[in-house]
Amino acid sequence: MLSIAGLTAAVASSLCCIGPLVALLSGVSGVASTFSWIEPVRPWLMIGSGLALAFAFREAYKPTAVDDCNCEVPAKKKFFQTKSFVWTIAALSVVMFSFPYYSGALLPAPSSEYVFANSSNHLKATINIEGMTCTGCENHVQSALLLTGAVDSASANYEMGSAFATYDPEQISPEELKRAIEVETGYTVTDIKIKD
Repeated sequence: MLSIAGLTAAVASSLCCIGPLVALLSGVSGVASTFSWIEPVRPWLMIGSGLALAFAFREAYKPTAVDDCNCEVPAKKKFFQTKSFVWTIAALSVVMFSFPYYSGALLPAPSSEYVFANSSNHLKATINIEGMTCTGCENHVQSALLLTGAVDSASANYEMGSAFATYDPEQISPEELKRAIEVETGYTVTDIKIKD
């Protein structure tokens, strides 16, 4: 049971990054930022998961007691009590802990078929966003902007709570940039500043 608790804590610690991806894939990306409150407690969840897994390993590798006569046959352990189960849970926990670092690879790749004829007409936007909590969030916002087809380049920074985009004003408006981010990611755009 301790290994299940460890896996549950590991999944919960990555829910802030898994939530937006699952929401995007299921088509309900508006609820993606629902789990952003988890990010501040993520280190505690990781510690809790590590402790639960340590106790599970201790129980799995604990020597069995033997009678003096050595005549009692030890009962067969259930699958949930085996060493292989604990190792499987530990591996899944590591995958969950590292999810924010590889989540960008799971997002849809922007199309490269768009050609920007005159990039001198492009404007630069600084977009303030609430709800980003990790590098996975940055990748999600960047992908949402690039998938519009009118954004030449995009980057995001969760620590600053902002994204930067170079876009063609003849193809997309600042309001459409805002809508693309909010619909695709579920994060809230609080302000957009435009400069030439």
